[in-house]
Amino acid sequence: MRASIVLAILAAVWSQPAAPLETARELAASGASRLALARVEQLQPGDSGAPLWAEWEALRMRLLVGLKLNDEALKRAAGLPGNMPQAALRQCVLEAARAALATGQGEAARAYAARLLWQLQATPEEARAARLLVIESHLAERQGDTAFRAMLRYQQDYRPLERGVAERFVEALLDLGMEREAVNWLASLDEASPAKLMLRLKTGLATPDATVGQARALLAKANDPAYWRVIAEAARRQKNALLLAEAQERALNSGDSGAPQAVAVLARQLWQSYFSAAQEAANQNGLIAGDDPSWADLAARRLGTAPPLARALYGYLARRGQAPATRHSAQLQLVFSLVSERLDRAALRLFQESETEAGALDPQARYLLGTAAEIHDDPAAARRYWDGIATPPNVSAEEWSLRLAAVQVRSGRADEGVASLKRALAGRTSLSPEIVRRGAALARELLDSGKPDAAREVFDLMLPLAAGNDARAILFGLGRIQELAGRNPAAADYFLRSALLADAKAPDALALQARFAAGVNLARAGYKEDARAQFQWLLGHAKDPTQREAARRELSRL
Repeated sequence: MRASIVLAILAAVWSQPAAPLETARELAASGASRLALARVEQLQPGDSGAPLWAEWEALRMRLLVGLKLNDEALKRAAGLPGNMPQAALRQCVLEAARAALATGQGEAARAYAARLLWQLQATPEEARAARLLVIESHLAERQGDTAFRAMLRYQQDYRPLERGVAERFVEALLDLGMEREAVNWLASLDEASPAKLMLRLKTGLATPDATVGQARALLAKANDPAYWRVIAEAARRQKNALLLAEAQERALNSGDSGAPQAVAVLARQLWQSYFSAAQEAANQNGLIAGDDPSWADLAARRLGTAPPLARALYGYLARRGQAPATRHSAQLQLVFSLVSERLDRAALRLFQESETEAGALDPQARYLLGTAAEIHDDPAAARRYWDGIATPPNVSAEEWSLRLAAVQVRSGRADEGVASLKRALAGRTSLSPEIVRRGAALARELLDSGKPDAAREVFDLMLPLAAGNDARAILFGLGRIQELAGRNPAAADYFLRSALLADAKAPDALALQARFAAGVNLARAGYKEDARAQFQWLLGHAKDPTQREAARRELSRL
């Protein structure tokens, strides 16, 4: 999204306050991390000896790590000057340790932490963070004994241990199969926490039946997916495949299911649980393998009263049904049931690990899975499921073309996206504001992905059909594209056309911005008198003192 971020900064640069570093920090604090990073890249001094360079660098490192641009952060860390002010250097080194840990470089993370702890006079808060990073680095490398000893030393130095830290220690040790060591922090856990339930279950302090009952009761109060992981463990101990499948569905649907590899493992485990639960149900009901109609009939009869059981049967048929028609019907029923219970993310993840090509799935199931991918910001998966299917029922051809265009563009298929947009606009004599909005979003996506020509083609498609404010916005977008390409006369032309479509007596923010941009580009093109006319117009019409001052500044440069 770098290009549109730069555009936002350029558009606002003439009205920026005088404290750029503080503004960047405020942007970061407000959640606009990419915008803040773009501002750092634009305004940080190039010389590391310049005033405030170190503070800019500390903010840059924090933003890079927060945005998971860890490789870039580590490159910056390797070149940090040794004469940086200590406070900023400590912040950079701490972020470097986080970046190293995030990229699986445990030894490097520990080296950065050691530098912070033993060479840079870390503050108490920085020292605490560094020691936790060291523990996490050992955990990531499955060095359970070393991590456990570090946990004990940490507890000794930071009594009483924070409840969140104690829960993390317990969860990590349980993951390593170190239940006896985890008991050290049993008393520090909240009585109702998933970690405590899991620890009591694994150490035999609570029975599986009691654990399931307690976890379900707590789920009714707080919908924490971690309780489903506790139920899944209890179900394994009970050898209850159906309960295990239900718990795995819920865990797989969670937004915090873990790293992609862990999600894939959980999806494969759910398929196996479906198979086991379906076979148990078939045995209990006297069904034989291969009698697909009877299995499908049982699934249909249990869909309303026992949805997890029905889904297990449909899951079995979706993968192991004898006939393509049987598999297709089961695929649709399974996906529809999951989506109906708001388990659409689980459906998407499940079929990504189904070993079945998208083209071999039922078309309606593909539409539902693509919609789930669209909702959960996975345009590549949405395009894969939707590629080649007909316009779905209850969706207009125009709407379908717009949705296709969006996922195609966002998944890197710019030509396909533009072609889909052309289909959406075919035969139209005007554009609704909604189509303009979505078309402009496509153009921004194309611009962000380094395809300005395709972005210009999108705007060019819409411009003849647009009027009023919609046309102004499109012209402004075309101006930005030309400006980025260094074609200043063309950029000024579009900007000024956008400005002239506004009400001349009461110009709005876009008109003022377009006039200023037109003036800047005219000046760059060498058309000084034309540029002067735009800035003088601003002096006569702009009410904001900052805007007027920006116009005076540009006039002084002509």
